[in-house]
Amino acid sequence: MIGLAGLAFLLQAAATAPQIPVQLGVTVSADTVTVGERFIAVLRVRAPEGATIDFPTTVDSAADSALTGMELIGKPAIQTLPGTGAVTMTAAYRLAAWDVGLQSLSLTDIVVHYNGQTGYVSVADRGVFVKSVLPADTTLRVPKPLRPAIEISPFNWLPWLVALAALAAALIAWRIWVWYRNRKNAPVDPFTAAQREFDRIDAMKLIQSGDTRRHAALMADVMREYLAARVPEIERSHTSSELLAAGERVHSVANQLGELLWRADLVKFARADISPDDADRLGKSAREVVQTVEDYLVGEEEKARETRQAA
Repeated sequence: MIGLAGLAFLLQAAATAPQIPVQLGVTVSADTVTVGERFIAVLRVRAPEGATIDFPTTVDSAADSALTGMELIGKPAIQTLPGTGAVTMTAAYRLAAWDVGLQSLSLTDIVVHYNGQTGYVSVADRGVFVKSVLPADTTLRVPKPLRPAIEISPFNWLPWLVALAALAAALIAWRIWVWYRNRKNAPVDPFTAAQREFDRIDAMKLIQSGDTRRHAALMADVMREYLAARVPEIERSHTSSELLAAGERVHSVANQLGELLWRADLVKFARADISPDDADRLGKSAREVVQTVEDYLVGEEEKARETRQAA
């Protein structure tokens, strides 16, 4: 027995049936899909030769509600198949259903034009079955327990401040040490270096311990080192005679230089004995030579500077 819905469908199909001989075939990629799952429906229409076929490009908005109706994804792929004596075309649709149960494809009618006539081919009776993705009994669903509240504890900056202060103190100490090392190892002028060496040798108290020859040799070597560093013409490798010849410019202020070098050579190379008094006088003479030469050279440098400034 046909119900009211079936009778209405037959009346609609009879009203829209075309007077043009048309053959329709519908193929669906899956008989059953889930909610939201995409599937493909292919419509194939065969009409007499010379007919034109217009496939629908939208779904029938009146067939289903906007929220749960069939959704057309993209545009259909329409293709004309080769053949003689008839026109055969196919249209492939990508669709998705959003309601459960037997769902119509919800496509509008296919329009066929032939010999001045217009016919309509309905696909309202073609559909797909949509199954739910929910469990059979939704009451069996157990919700997840509530997450514990987020506890935000104040950040303790004290350890970081202490570490930062310690790092800053270490950096300052390192910089002080570098400054002291560079200052300690910084080169000094020849005169200052000679005075330091004289003081160091005196502090050794070699005369009091009986090592007079070593005291005399060391004091003479300090004087020679100063002259080689301060007077450009004198070199450290010069012998005593060569030193006297090269240091002619300082003979006028260091007239005792020749005798001092001669006595130092006797002590160093001839192993001559020297009394404590003579060793002390030799050391003092070496100091005097360094002092007088330094004063003379500083005076010359001052004069040269004044001359350059005056020019």
